[in-house]
Amino acid sequence: MTNASDTDYRVGDDRIWKRAWLAPLGLAIVGGLLAILTADADRLGYAYLFGLFTTATFMLGALFLVLVQFLTASYWGVSSRRIVEVIMSGAPVVALLALPFIAGVALGKIHIYDEWQSVSAHGEQAEPDSGSDHASDHEEHGVLDFGSGVAHAQADADDHGEHSEAAAHDEAHSHTPQEVALHHEVLEKKSGYLNTKGWVARGLGYLLVWCLLALAYFAWSRRQDQDHDPKHTVRMQSLAAPSLILFAGALTFAAFDWLMSLEAAWFSTIFGVIIFAGSAVSILALTILIGLSLYKRGLVGDVINVEHFHDLSRLMFGFVCFWTYVHFSQWMLIWYAGIPEEATWFMKRWDGGWKFVSYLLFFGHFVAPFLLLMSRVQKRALPWLQVMCFWVLFMHIVDIYWFVLPQAGAFQVQLADIGALLFIGGVFFTYVFWQLGQVPLVPVGDPRLQRSHHLHQIY
Repeated sequence: MTNASDTDYRVGDDRIWKRAWLAPLGLAIVGGLLAILTADADRLGYAYLFGLFTTATFMLGALFLVLVQFLTASYWGVSSRRIVEVIMSGAPVVALLALPFIAGVALGKIHIYDEWQSVSAHGEQAEPDSGSDHASDHEEHGVLDFGSGVAHAQADADDHGEHSEAAAHDEAHSHTPQEVALHHEVLEKKSGYLNTKGWVARGLGYLLVWCLLALAYFAWSRRQDQDHDPKHTVRMQSLAAPSLILFAGALTFAAFDWLMSLEAAWFSTIFGVIIFAGSAVSILALTILIGLSLYKRGLVGDVINVEHFHDLSRLMFGFVCFWTYVHFSQWMLIWYAGIPEEATWFMKRWDGGWKFVSYLLFFGHFVAPFLLLMSRVQKRALPWLQVMCFWVLFMHIVDIYWFVLPQAGAFQVQLADIGALLFIGGVFFTYVFWQLGQVPLVPVGDPRLQRSHHLHQIY
């Protein structure tokens, strides 16, 4: 019987995977042109954040999966771990793509966080950013409007003679001076955390943590391919627990800073867990899809087989349920409390045409995968599993869109949104597919590979 570690699994001359990186590169070029040519300044900020964070979730999910496999010393995922490691190693690409966004916010060229940036500048007696007309307006009036992003989008719609459902709702629910004053007070109390300098410093810190963890684990795994020394596995296992703590903290606060602070006065302590759950679902679906392609083309022999896809799909099914649980918990607790200011975030994802997207997430991200992947037979039917993974990835993209774009106004998918996603995702997956062509597709030096190769499910 052939030992899996004796074979150097590589793409070689495979006509598809040898040039697979060209496809996302083409999408990146098209997406970049589409975003630049079709977006106004305000919309481009939201669109870029959507594309950036969607792509980041793939990398973060991969980093989590690698760390948790070493933490648990599991063997079942060793065969497919290299796919995840390569996606994880794209952390520097995400960091490079994030730098223009961070710089744009710091320099006042991106206005999606104007609500708390204006309060911070006012509280520190600083001059308002001359590059931001929105910030100047806030300073002039002395108080902040609720949901500045929505107000900007509604103003743009009114300029074109449109009167959106979101604008009508805003008129019907005008805020009293007392409510506006309370809103302003909440933001002032948050200014010690939500300020431009702190936001930029923390953002750079998150990127640094992710890059260090991802590159260290990828380098040790690649070194083990060459020397087959089990000490690398021992080292990675011993560092997995503290690495997961760093990972969890960076992901949670990045979700707070980049997504939750779009609605500056609103907060949820479970928000970071929701983002984590979506990241886990997405990376499992992506790993299955890439693994299926390599498996069908015979590039990994039978080292990755139906047993591994079964395990990956079971874990994906579990995280679909977990994603639903934490999402529902957040909604239920806010609904049960009945505090109006806590419901603001959900109202923006219900009015203005967003009700359809909210229902789509419930049925598409939970009900459909739950029913259509519950059976063992469904998980082991590879063509069916492939279709479901594409669907789960699509719903994950919709999920991140639902987090970001309601702050820009009523529901309206614009070419800039699609272009930003294609550009950032295209650049990232250009690296991923290129890297898959450079390294063994299986961690051939891992001492547990042979056991993973002969994985067998009895249930």
